Amino acid sequence: MNRHFTDARYYFRRGFEHLYAGLDEETAPLRRRLMAALGREVEDEEEPAPQTPRERVEYGARRAATRSRRVAGRVRRRVRRPE
Repeated sequence: MNRHFTDARYYFRRGFEHLYAGLDEETAPLRRRLMAALGREVEDEEEPAPQTPRERVEYGARRAATRSRRVAGRVRRRVRRPE
């Protein structure tokens, strides 16, 4: 495949990941309210609030890693190239 197409595909996927992450973040409160109204279990992954600056950084890093893996998996499933 031509280098230009490879680059374009990379940036398209990267842009789509950002779009999906943004939409996921913006619609999270609505989804939680909807799930609660329907009586379904609402996933609540929150841990106790970190106390020290180091705990806050570690907590943020764990949360970002978990979220990025989850979002990347969703994006891969949606953008999977037909073979």
